[in-house]
Parts: sequence; structure tokens; C-alpha cells
Amino acid sequence: MRFRHLLGLLSIVVPLSLMTATSARADDLGTLSAGKLLAGVDANNKPYSYIDNGKMTGFDVELLRAIGAKLGLSVDFRAQDFSGLLPSVSNQQIDLAAGSISITTDRLKMVDFSEGYLTGLLSVAALPGSTITSDKASVKGKRIGVVQGTIEDTYSDSYLPGAQIVRFPNVNAGFLSMRSKYIDGYFIDKSLVDGLQEKYPQLKIEDRLDISAINLPAGFPMRKGNAKLEAAVNKTLNDLVADGTWLKLYTQFHPGYPKPESLPPYVMKTGS
Repeated sequence: MRFRHLLGLLSIVVPLSLMTATSARADDLGTLSAGKLLAGVDANNKPYSYIDNGKMTGFDVELLRAIGAKLGLSVDFRAQDFSGLLPSVSNQQIDLAAGSISITTDRLKMVDFSEGYLTGLLSVAALPGSTITSDKASVKGKRIGVVQGTIEDTYSDSYLPGAQIVRFPNVNAGFLSMRSKYIDGYFIDKSLVDGLQEKYPQLKIEDRLDISAINLPAGFPMRKGNAKLEAAVNKTLNDLVADGTWLKLYTQFHPGYPKPESLPPYVMKTGS
């Protein structure tokens, strides 16, 4: 009887010990739930995060899946408006956010970031017949749409002096306003302009004005002080650059773009 009782105790203790070990490993990575990485994304943010045939995909999405695979974590995605991503990270509703989110000094007051993994161009898109040109002066007095909370929103005064800025909660809302000609132009990431041109060729959307954002690389926002997750993500990002995964995904989701002159990590320039 004592032997059977001992076996019964062992059957309870062993699973508990395994659960404790699993929990410890999850705690070591700083995620909200054991074995899971919960990422917030804007689901209308092609080529970074979008839904294709019912599945969430995009450059940032697949990069996070690759990071999760190396860390032994499943990755779940929560779709929400861009403007709510950083508050959700700060309030510990999600582990991190993704979608070409640039690192800025103002954002660093709210959240921490991974190392920079992407740089690019910003563009002003317009419909045929628009008087907006490659000259910044051409936007003066024009109604220019931006997605609320993006760097295009934050730096619109310096990037597009004299423009009347109209803010939208997500990329799709701004696009619909441009299509209806409520706004004269749409100031967004150049890759997003490419995505709209591909999706709506009949509208003949034109890329009128390009502005470099190389000084504001994108990173993954994480709650402040979560050093465990930040260190794990940074190390894994570097591993994925070294083994060619990053470049493979970049090429897949940026077809026609030239190979980057330098590979990540990218550093935000002081004063941005």
C-alpha cells in the first residue's frame, strides 16, 4: 500500500515539476504567457502585416514566426489599429508590436525597442491629376492623409511643411479617403504605396514624393524594462540575418527592390 501511495505522489510531483520547469523557461524569455509570443499588428499594413487567403502574413509577421521558432515559442497575432499598438505594449496586453514601427526618442519614452531590423522610404501617393510633385513645396495647402501615430504623422510638419494633415486610424481608412478625393495625397511608407498600386491598378496611384527614413529604423516595441525578451529577440534577429533568413524574407516581400547596401542591425540616429 505504501508503495502504491508513493507512486501516486510521484505521479503528482513529476508533472508539477515539469510545469515549473516550463514556466521558468517562459519567465526567462519575459513573455506574458508560457510558450507563447503575443504580437499586435495592423492587419491592413501590406507588405509588413496583412491577411492573405485568411492567414496573417507579411515581412514582419513571417520574421516574428522565424524568431518564435528559434526561441521555441508559438506566435499569436492580435489585429488592431496602428494607434493602439504602443499603448497595448505599454499596458502589457501584448508582448510586442510589429509592422515597420520606427524607433523614435518620443516612442522610447513609452516602450523599449529591439534593435533596428528595417529601414526604408516614405512617400506621398496621389491620384492622376493631382498637382503634388516631387517638390516639397507642392504640398503646401494640400490635404495630406497620414495614419495616426506613425512617423509620417509625428514628423509631418518637418517633412511636409504647410500641408493640412488629416489623420486616419489605419491604412485602409486613409486609402478610401484618397480614392474618394477627400484628401489630395497620402503620406505613408513607400512599400505601402507599392501594395496599393498592386492591389488597385485601375486607380493608377502615383508615387509623387519620396523622403528617406534611414535615420529612423523600425524595431519591435516591447514593454519598458523587459530585458529578457529584448535580449532574446535581438540575439535571434542577429542569427536570422547571419543565416540568410532575413534577406530571404526581405526579397520575398519587397519584390523588385534592390538588395540593401547593409544588413541589420540598424541604429537610430541621435536627435530623431
